[in-house]
Amino acid sequence: MRLVIEKSDFQRLSTTTQDELLRTLSGRAGTAGAAANGAGAAVAGAAKKPRFRWRKPVDLTPDLTARLMHGLSDSHKERLKLFAENGGRVSMKELLELTGDSDVRALSHFEGALTRRLRRLVNDTEKAAYLIGWDYDSTKWSEDRTQIVDGIYYVSDATVRCLREYFELD
Repeated sequence: MRLVIEKSDFQRLSTTTQDELLRTLSGRAGTAGAAANGAGAAVAGAAKKPRFRWRKPVDLTPDLTARLMHGLSDSHKERLKLFAENGGRVSMKELLELTGDSDVRALSHFEGALTRRLRRLVNDTEKAAYLIGWDYDSTKWSEDRTQIVDGIYYVSDATVRCLREYFELD
């Protein structure tokens, strides 16, 4: 079901009705005088999914961690465990060495698989959610600057805590 209330229509409602609508649709308490503050936009956005921020990895929760790990390959789990053991920051070389890979495309596959799975789990239609970030300041290039030879991947602190709990490292 889709409910659309234009800002002008919302402002014609009594303050009590505005507050009740805001409370019902957003799951939060409404604010008195919502119409005066232009809260019609809040009602329109109340039913929207949570937004994810670019350049900021998603924070896993224990439940989301369990769902993400379910059916994940052993090599992917081992790489995620390395993040938990290293405080959330792992070099490209360490990730490759862990599974005996030498081709950086293995990491692209790993990161892409996790990102697609995460986006499905959190229903991110905007495709902004991701689990693993890249520290651009840590990038090390080949002498001719045509290939990246090392750098640091990272996850959020909340994700580190959830991964440590999942892998029983605490």
